[in-house]
Amino acid sequence: MTQDPVIQEKQPVALWLVFLTEMWERFSYYAMRSILILYMVYLLQMDKSGAANVYGTFTSLVYLSTLLGGFLADRYLGQRWSIILGSLLIIGGMFVMSIPTMGMLYLAMGLLILGNGFFKSNVTAIVGQLYGPNDPRRDGGFTIFYMSVNIGAFFGPLAVGYFASRGNYKAAFWIAGAGMIVGLLTFLFGQKKYLSGKGLPPQDKPVFYKDAVLWAVLIGVCIIGLYMKGWHAAAWVCAAALAIGYALYAKTHKKEEGKHPPLTTEEKQKMAVIGIMAFFTIFFWAAFEQAGAARNRFAYEYTNRVITLGSWSWEIPANWFQSLNPLYIVIFAPLFSKLWISLAKKGKEPSTPAKFVVSLWLLAAGFAVMLLGAFALIGNAKISLFYLAFTYLFHTFGELCISPVGKSMVTKLAPARFVSLLMGVWFLSNAAANKLAGVYSGYFQKISNVQFFLCLVVVPLAVSGILIFSMKGIKKWMHGVH
Repeated sequence: MTQDPVIQEKQPVALWLVFLTEMWERFSYYAMRSILILYMVYLLQMDKSGAANVYGTFTSLVYLSTLLGGFLADRYLGQRWSIILGSLLIIGGMFVMSIPTMGMLYLAMGLLILGNGFFKSNVTAIVGQLYGPNDPRRDGGFTIFYMSVNIGAFFGPLAVGYFASRGNYKAAFWIAGAGMIVGLLTFLFGQKKYLSGKGLPPQDKPVFYKDAVLWAVLIGVCIIGLYMKGWHAAAWVCAAALAIGYALYAKTHKKEEGKHPPLTTEEKQKMAVIGIMAFFTIFFWAAFEQAGAARNRFAYEYTNRVITLGSWSWEIPANWFQSLNPLYIVIFAPLFSKLWISLAKKGKEPSTPAKFVVSLWLLAAGFAVMLLGAFALIGNAKISLFYLAFTYLFHTFGELCISPVGKSMVTKLAPARFVSLLMGVWFLSNAAANKLAGVYSGYFQKISNVQFFLCLVVVPLAVSGILIFSMKGIKKWMHGVH
């Protein structure tokens, strides 16, 4: 008699290898990200609004590049080689960024964008390969995996904050690079033993230079990059050329037989759900990602960060507040993981769209706390650090209802041969959100703090209402996937 999969709760051993690899990569990334806006504004002397836009463009392209990295992994490299290549590019980017010139800043950003593109979607896709299609451990496994992101994100800002607060950004970026080296070595030594048969290159690779789909993806990524850079006319011209070229290609190759059967209606509808839910996540992350830009500057300029004990006092580095979110996740992620399994056993687990709705409510609640803090700013007064602490707590609960759950949903709904590509599509929503976050952060101090945070309360609530209205149709297209 086979064991009922519903009662299996022990996670695969390979999950912990991927856990450690992702932890060190996120240590590296969040160490860098936590000081990036401060580095640009206070060391490189960039205009504050311009720095916010560059920050938003960079973080959006970090996620946009996962589309290309996921595609190349599915079609050519496999997930393992993509992770190794991505790690090497990230290491190079961190060390280049330690050279304080504008030219080196942009070169480093380019290396980090490509590195994250190869790394991010593929390490997540490997987690999905560890489970069967209906394995109830999947959401819990992704939640545990998400803890690795946040352990790294917790220690990263702490490790570099001391040096950055004293202007030693070179040491800070070197520490970030060293973290990625540890992650790469961990993966190299553990992959053969624990990832047997997982993440390998496909056997039926197309000829590289003849692959029309590859060229379409490359051009598409360039078009989005042009648009985000502000060259809208060039982007639209290139998009039109791509559409015409695709139409001609489809017409001339209509009779050509493929090696894979065409997608079924059910598969197409499931893929559409991934796109729909990715659209709704844009609104969550555009608000959430104010942490690295506007909220980072809010902590720097408007928050009382001095701790005094008798005659001793110490000022907390502003970027350290970004470690609150990952700290909360490390504390609460195991509870959420157990919660989903417990509710599933009782037949009461909320659907994925319902979890997304709750995440938007929690996001709005967190910014409501910031709104109260904005009202408390009178004259030159600074607010208590507890406003930020509680905001991050609410946002952490919201994140746990949307991020690991969303990634798990992609691996459940995506056809096997498109899982890395569609994980890249999922991260495409993060790309759009980060760009919007940077643009909106540019309004910080141009409008009042009350207006700034009020908008971040109202928009998530409005979007949650639209999602509730659409939920019945979304569930139907999920075809029984919870």
